[in-house]
Amino acid sequence: MSREASPVLFSDAPDKTAEAVTTFVPLAECTYLTKQLGGSGQKETMTCDCVEEWNEGKAQNLACGEDSNCINRATSVECVNGSCTCGQNCQNQRFQKKQYSSVKVIQTEKKGYGLVAQADVPEGSFVYEYIGEVIDEKTFRARMLDYDRRNLRHFYFMMLTKDAFIDATEKGSLARFCNHSCSPNAYVDKWVVGDKLRMGIFARRRILAGEEITFDYNVDRYGAQQQPCYCGSPNCMGWIGGKTQTDAALLLPDGISDALGVTRQQEKAWLKQHKNNKSKADKDKNDKSDSGVNDEFVRSLEVEPVPLSDVNKVMGALMKVEDDSLVSKLVERLFLTEDAKVNTAIVRFHGYKTLSKILKQYGTDDELSLRILSILRRWPTMTRNKIESSQIEDVVKQISSTSENQDIQNLAAGLLSDWSKLEMAYRIPKNNDASAREASTGSMSPMLGRNARSESPRDNDAQATGVDLDDDDDLPEGWQKAMDPNTNTVYYYHTGLGISKWERPSSAVPTGPKAPSAPQKHKKAEKPRSKDTRPKDVRPKGPRPRNFSEDEFTRLQEEKLQKQKEEQFNGVVEKQKLLQDLILQSQREVEEKKRLEEKLKQEKIEKYKERRRKNEAARSSSSSSSSKVSIETLWTKTLAKYIPNMIKKYEADIGHENIKGCARELVKILAGKETKKAPDTKPPRELDNAKLKKLKEFSKSFMEKFLVKYRAKRAKA
Repeated sequence: MSREASPVLFSDAPDKTAEAVTTFVPLAECTYLTKQLGGSGQKETMTCDCVEEWNEGKAQNLACGEDSNCINRATSVECVNGSCTCGQNCQNQRFQKKQYSSVKVIQTEKKGYGLVAQADVPEGSFVYEYIGEVIDEKTFRARMLDYDRRNLRHFYFMMLTKDAFIDATEKGSLARFCNHSCSPNAYVDKWVVGDKLRMGIFARRRILAGEEITFDYNVDRYGAQQQPCYCGSPNCMGWIGGKTQTDAALLLPDGISDALGVTRQQEKAWLKQHKNNKSKADKDKNDKSDSGVNDEFVRSLEVEPVPLSDVNKVMGALMKVEDDSLVSKLVERLFLTEDAKVNTAIVRFHGYKTLSKILKQYGTDDELSLRILSILRRWPTMTRNKIESSQIEDVVKQISSTSENQDIQNLAAGLLSDWSKLEMAYRIPKNNDASAREASTGSMSPMLGRNARSESPRDNDAQATGVDLDDDDDLPEGWQKAMDPNTNTVYYYHTGLGISKWERPSSAVPTGPKAPSAPQKHKKAEKPRSKDTRPKDVRPKGPRPRNFSEDEFTRLQEEKLQKQKEEQFNGVVEKQKLLQDLILQSQREVEEKKRLEEKLKQEKIEKYKERRRKNEAARSSSSSSSSKVSIETLWTKTLAKYIPNMIKKYEADIGHENIKGCARELVKILAGKETKKAPDTKPPRELDNAKLKKLKEFSKSFMEKFLVKYRAKRAKA
């Protein structure tokens, strides 16, 4: 901030908030014309992998804070109570809790009302949610015309998705009073909250107490009319509005340029390069999509692999972007990324759910589908958890069954085969310390935290499955029940041996032979057998139970244990054989995968070579054409100095306008002839007498023919 002009402060300006809220109907939440509008496009709630951090002193759950590396927060997704493992009321619920910055409304000199910070707002902080009526495109266009007829010159429309708009003209929140600036201190960003997209205003830099909060209307806002800009910044463009994105705006919205690895300098350089070509500018306007993205600029980009530091930016953009060209370029960045560490991070940042959504939406695009399937084949897979929760397996099956592209079918088949061998992972609870015991009985906060997965799982889980998890009396000794949160299925674990299984255990784990507590004959001595008084005909028939000695009982138990060990050993041998078969099959699949990847790589190289060849041919053709045009232009300028004087004497006969037309036609004809004779030779600065004589003769002949036609035409008239 030291290099920039100090911001103007309005700390002492009268608070006009009470007056301002009478000019519209305040809303606490957005209202929706239909329930389908403003959807996030995600069927299931995005969950993070943070752990609850209950702070007794603050009586708060500090999980998912600003420096927590929460995957939801990093990708502009809010955690929802009951869905994440971070516990109840974490720090990533700013929209839901309405954690707005302290602001007031003031009256500005030329801009109407404005919104001012009453306390310092740190960079990146949530300022306010942009609230209004969420309407469809048809209603949006009708209201634009209506507001225009009513001479409403202020801007209150925001584009939420390509078919949904927020209208805060008559109903909304204090965020509607944020004014425009060509050098804004805030920006607008879309966040996924549950099953909806919501729009918030965030601090682009540190905003001082008393400073007006502004963002760039040209990038983010829709208005009915063009009007003068009074922002007062040194680089003020002079105008705002008039269309979805003015010529003053940059080519990509906030966040998208970072996700594509594009700098603002690159955007400005591209704009400058295309500024002077009017026809090109007209084309640029037509190429801008409804989301304010210049498609021609996006198509011209040569993207690079994703570095680890940009994973959250790319995945966050992919979750929300709707423009086809942007989706293609972002997927291309993932496709070019081969670093194993980066790919692991991409998977963590909702990789499967995001690509599942895109693959379902663009399944008919063979090139995009091939890239996504190649990305998925590259990702590390240990368990089925993420694949199940993202429902991507069903999407891949659908594409495999409908696509006629053989490469897509092969890649899809390989993926489905790999995924079919994976198993669901679940955690065996730890109960050997105090923290685990707390987790087994309940979280410190009002809701069970991540470690609550234990002997006493959540009540709602038990109710959902109809299984009483507290009833362990009928289980063999050492076994207990628990609930797998990924599948809502009961599993069993042995706390002493640290083993777990899906099937209900039928007997206790054998731990070795047990000897009787006392000899059998000693028991007889203690309690002599009483006389059997039962009738003879009802006495049990068959051999009487045999009395085993201690050595004999031990031997039988050892034989039984040895038999169990042999059965276990045979089972291990069988599993090893099966594993060997799977390894061989896997090796064959890896070879097939390498072949397909090599084929794709070769195709990519061929496409790159073909593109370079076409570009070089186009440049060569353009250079030749430009050279030719420039030579002809030079001849035109040279001849224009002589021809008008050579035919000036005919002006009395045909008039001034006709003489000008003849001069232009003569110059054009002669310039073309000279260029054709010597296309690479520039004309001399001054023409010699011989050349001038030829020009006079040609001009005289041209004018005599013109006079004949001119007089004949006049005679008929």
